[in-house]
Formats: sequence, C-alpha cells, structure tokens
Amino acid sequence: MFNRSLSELIFVSIAVIVSLTIHEYSHALAATILGDDTPKDYDRLTLNPFAHIDVAGLIALLIVRFGWAKPVPVNPYNFKNRRMGIILTSLAGPLSNIILAFLSVVILFKVSFTEGTLGVAEFLKSLFFINTGLAVFNILPIPPLDGSKIFAELFRGKVSYYIYSMERYSTVLLLMLLWFTPFRNLLIFLNQKLGIFLISIAEIFI
Repeated sequence: MFNRSLSELIFVSIAVIVSLTIHEYSHALAATILGDDTPKDYDRLTLNPFAHIDVAGLIALLIVRFGWAKPVPVNPYNFKNRRMGIILTSLAGPLSNIILAFLSVVILFKVSFTEGTLGVAEFLKSLFFINTGLAVFNILPIPPLDGSKIFAELFRGKVSYYIYSMERYSTVLLLMLLWFTPFRNLLIFLNQKLGIFLISIAEIFI
C-alpha cells in the first residue's frame, strides 16, 4: 500500500511539473512569436522546470489541488496588436494543457501496456486529469487566471474594467471561491465534460 501510494505521488508530481512547465513555456513562446522579448529577457523561454515552478505553488497543488507556477512576465505594449497579443498569449497556456491531455489519452488508447510499463500508463492518466483540470481552471474569467485577460480583451468596456480592477483581490477571491462547494462542483463538472469530449475526439482520431 505504501509503495503504491508513493509511486502514485511520484507520477502525479512529475505530471504536475511537466504540465505547469509546458503551460508557462507556451505563454512565453506565444509572447515571443507575437513580438515581445520580455519572456526571453527573463530566461522564461525555456522548458527547464526550475525557471517556471514555484515550490509553494507546487506543494499547494499536490495537497489541496490548487496551486500556481511563476507567471511569465509580458509587456503587451511590445505586441504589434496589443489586444490580440494579450488574448493569444493568455490562451496559449490552457490550449497547451488541452493538447497535452489529448496526446496522453491517444497514447493510452494506442499503446498496449505490459506489467512492466504500467507505470507509464499511470503517468499518462495523471497527465490527462491534471491537464484537463488546469485547462478548465485557467480559462475561468477570474483574475489572475488566463481567462480573465481573454474575457477582458474580448469584451472590453465595463467588463474589462471590472476584471482588471479585481486583480488586487485575486488571491483572496480565488481562495474564497475554492472553499465554496458549488464552485468546486462546477469545476468538477466542467473537467469531466472536457475529459469526455477529448476522449471522444481521441476515439474518432484513432
């Protein structure tokens, strides 16, 4: 039992580190492609986990399923189109999680795992669930999540004003919402729907 729990913790930890690293790298890559070299200047255009992982955020994600990585610094005024630059850079993180989740379930369907490779299957399952969760969570229009910037720039006006004005209270707001059972149930529901959708697409793809 102890060995099984320890191995599960290792698989989940690696999956979390990989997922958060690729999520933040995707933000950095998108910003760089769109004309902002700020991520590169801060050494964030890298797949080195140590450049992206926040230790406290990683521990929190493993324990209470709510965590964070180091945000990628971006200067939106370097974008040729500021509005589209913010939207695409913000979208890159959750989109990378959806792609990772999709690839992991495709591999699970395509590969026949033996007793000696069951650990790989467990890792892919962890990768799938973690990435669907990260995609759903980060796309929410709540500061400082990626979705808040996407919604603010898409709708602008009063919507943008209210979203950006809430950023100073973002941490407290998120913690309060995560303690609110209906909000947690909504996250679980959306996570399940995204997972089912990706599995359906993977079945068609295969």
